[in-house]
Amino acid sequence: MNEGVESRKVKRDENVSSDDELGTDTVMHCVVGGAHAFILRISSFFGLAPLRFESRCNGFTVSISNAMCIYSYILVTTLVISTIFGLVAEINVGIERSVRMTSRMSQVVLTCDVLVVVVTAGAGVYGAPKRMRNMLKFMDSVASVDHSIGAYYSRATERKLCGILLAFLIFFSILLADDFCFYTLQASKFEREWNFVINYIGFYLLWYAAMIIELQFAFTALSIRARFQAVNDVLALTAKIVSAPVRKVNDPSTLNILAIRVAATSEPRRCGNVSLLVDKLHERDHGVIIRNTVTGDPRLVVPPCEAIRRLACLHGALCDVVQDLDQSYGLPLILILISTLLHLIVTPYFLIMEIIVSTNRTHFLVLQFLWCATHMLRMFVVVEPCHYTIVEGKRTEDLVSRLMRTAPSNGSLPTRLEVFSRQLLLQSIAYSPMGMCTLDRPLVASVLGAVTTYLVILIQFQRYDS
Repeated sequence: MNEGVESRKVKRDENVSSDDELGTDTVMHCVVGGAHAFILRISSFFGLAPLRFESRCNGFTVSISNAMCIYSYILVTTLVISTIFGLVAEINVGIERSVRMTSRMSQVVLTCDVLVVVVTAGAGVYGAPKRMRNMLKFMDSVASVDHSIGAYYSRATERKLCGILLAFLIFFSILLADDFCFYTLQASKFEREWNFVINYIGFYLLWYAAMIIELQFAFTALSIRARFQAVNDVLALTAKIVSAPVRKVNDPSTLNILAIRVAATSEPRRCGNVSLLVDKLHERDHGVIIRNTVTGDPRLVVPPCEAIRRLACLHGALCDVVQDLDQSYGLPLILILISTLLHLIVTPYFLIMEIIVSTNRTHFLVLQFLWCATHMLRMFVVVEPCHYTIVEGKRTEDLVSRLMRTAPSNGSLPTRLEVFSRQLLLQSIAYSPMGMCTLDRPLVASVLGAVTTYLVILIQFQRYDS
């Protein structure tokens, strides 16, 4: 049985027009399986995916659930209120008896830390229904790509993805538990362990919501990147056919993330299909472009000129998906970047000061080092999928440029390539949350430079105060 994601529209009124079917009167459903079902299940538990799950033969049917929306709002509101009251109570205790606010500097730092996590988790949960609706909508565009390139699934890759997600969550859970237990033991010296648990339990739970929304975005961005890669592989095959000097023609990639199919309710359900036709596009726009031969080698089933036209349509649809995804996760991504920058400044600062003071707290040193590594990993989890998507966009430009230079000058192929090249100029592939920055590797270099600068300033001020 193939594992993937199936999306279908259910009409409220079978007599409505096709234009109405694409409007607000449609209820979006999809069937998820494998790694996608795993991440959505976890997200649903923490209020980041208010979906209804119904078991079926090839996965779970998911749709927006009003009951889960209410659960999400109640959960995050309760945790936020608990965290704010706990923060105020911890500040009122004073630096003499607090285990995490041992100085005025640490009071300010920890307050900023708590508030950033609270705002990030709140933005993630309160905006979850809108994000899930957008996800269900742009699955149609992903379906057209899967159908055209003959997508298929790999159980081994599904297990690998689930294993990576599970390993990351287990590591983060152990780190949070270790941190929580360490400070609880420190509070027991002042007979305040239960006060610490009550004041900080909401904060530690909100950390999960802030972390899972990063994984949710990274998983979706990687799935879109896989479609760009598949389009480029078909484009490279087309270039090979027209004798363009491409460096390497990759075999079509195995697609197993967010692969979906679209069907009306009147059509019988089939559990083994990979994809069905997308009713939003014309038949000629979503037809199959390649198929595997008996020997397993991919081949075009349409002329190169028609393949270029269809690939341009698919590429444009994927660019629209990137824009929708960028808008859906804009505010949470900005808050995540601010949180990561703050933690990459504060955590190394406490680590360095602990080494300077030399209080022989080896456990604390190890804990701070692991937190530094975790925050670096958080930044790469957000940036790397976006970077690889941008790389695929540059690969598309390179392939089209090579085709334009080497394709025959007669026929309609040069015209199709010219249109494709103009489309690439007008539709750039980049994630720019709220227009404040571009998620790419240069951003990592900028963040590390800022962290170094602020660390030097903080250490100099600490020496001056001493």
